[in-house]
Amino acid sequence: MVIAIIAVLAAILAPAAFRAMEKSKISACIADLRAIKSAAYAFYTDTDTLPCPKCGGWGKDPGFVQPITASNCWPNEGGCSPGCTDLPGWDGPYLEKWPLSSPWHILYGGLYNWNRWSPLTIPGTGKTCSLAGVVTLEAQSGAIPIESLQKIDKVLDNGDLDSENVYQVIAGTNLYLNYVVACF
Repeated sequence: MVIAIIAVLAAILAPAAFRAMEKSKISACIADLRAIKSAAYAFYTDTDTLPCPKCGGWGKDPGFVQPITASNCWPNEGGCSPGCTDLPGWDGPYLEKWPLSSPWHILYGGLYNWNRWSPLTIPGTGKTCSLAGVVTLEAQSGAIPIESLQKIDKVLDNGDLDSENVYQVIAGTNLYLNYVVACF
């Protein structure tokens, strides 16, 4: 009888606990993305540019926490091209730390990756940025619930995962959630 009561209570409480855990992951992701956006604008204000993509390493600080120099850049993917290191005016740190992974802690992917695109046409708007800073969250398709992605998009943008500043790209088995944090 006691075991049956415990089983019924567990069946009632488990879904609520899982919903609360997912809600906290969504909130943490939104906080990370907002912090990166603020850092990008502060970085741009000081240096008149945005960090180069992959300069600090794929999924690593692109120069918001510590300045990228010739000695700490990640050259094997072209991240240390001219104008990417030793930027005059750098007055950071702009972030306390670069988030190591998304709140979903996915074994494959789940990293926040920095991209600098020039130019970028924002999907569904026709708006073109001559210089754009984009944070990409990469994961296997289905690893992050679509409802969670939609909630992130609704808070940061328009709720449509196919357009504007938050949009998804599905390539094979990978999902890329892109957030345009800066558009100049």
